[in-house]
Amino acid sequence: MTTYNKTFRLLASKLSLQDEENVLRKAAELERLLQTKTIAGSNITDNSKIVICLDLAANMYGVDLDLKTAVKYSGLKQPTYLNSRKILENLLELNDDKMSISCLCISLQSTEVQALAEDILEEYKKKSKMDIDLNLPQYVCMAVYHACRINKVKITKSKVIEKSRLKPSQWSKLDAEWSKFVNDNFASVKKTKGRPRKEVIEDANNGIENNTSIKEEPTDQIEPYDVWKKRILEEAYKELMAMEEVEKVQNVMPIRRSPRKTPQKTSPYKTPIKGKGIRLLFPRN
Repeated sequence: MTTYNKTFRLLASKLSLQDEENVLRKAAELERLLQTKTIAGSNITDNSKIVICLDLAANMYGVDLDLKTAVKYSGLKQPTYLNSRKILENLLELNDDKMSISCLCISLQSTEVQALAEDILEEYKKKSKMDIDLNLPQYVCMAVYHACRINKVKITKSKVIEKSRLKPSQWSKLDAEWSKFVNDNFASVKKTKGRPRKEVIEDANNGIENNTSIKEEPTDQIEPYDVWKKRILEEAYKELMAMEEVEKVQNVMPIRRSPRKTPQKTSPYKTPIKGKGIRLLFPRN
């Protein structure tokens, strides 16, 4: 009978799999195989890996396993657990439905960058110090994403992150590594987006070649003196008539006066005189 470590047996009992010897043996095998693999940009704990391996083994042998219980003892949230389960499933080559560069380019409507993406992915594998599986979705998405970046092809970044099955923080960490790699090795790749410029377009009906790149610029012609004089006088006459119209409108408009009366500077009973003092209009007797 195969012996298992204490943590493995404890988690198996929590998932009610302690009596399923085939499941335990397969899960232990998957765990040992997983130790030889490298998971880039992932922070899956050892306990999470054991729970996921038990889940995958139970699924292979058709043994029922409660998803909520597995999520609880994995220490992950349910979306993170399902995402991690998918990553390990692809890493262990248990799923035949693998992502390819061609399929991803078709879904993103960017087939023009497929060849460059394949070159980037192959070059990354050559210069990588780790033994990586190029069929993992994060590597495929990274290759296509940076191929689009080099060729300035617009794609939806959130859609690529979703297909990579990584968290945004994991994507940012892996993206920083790939950006440096791509800039160092593919900086000389020129932009290929758009149609090449055609100097000559051939008419399909009659075979006539039309030069569309060269356009004749209009030459400046000297205006005759009589024409110039007439044009200047007409413009001056129009301006003069416009000014007269404005003056007529201003003359027709009544002048608005203030309702307030101007205050008298001196009293009606006193008349200022030169010199000192004032002269009374009605002297006292």
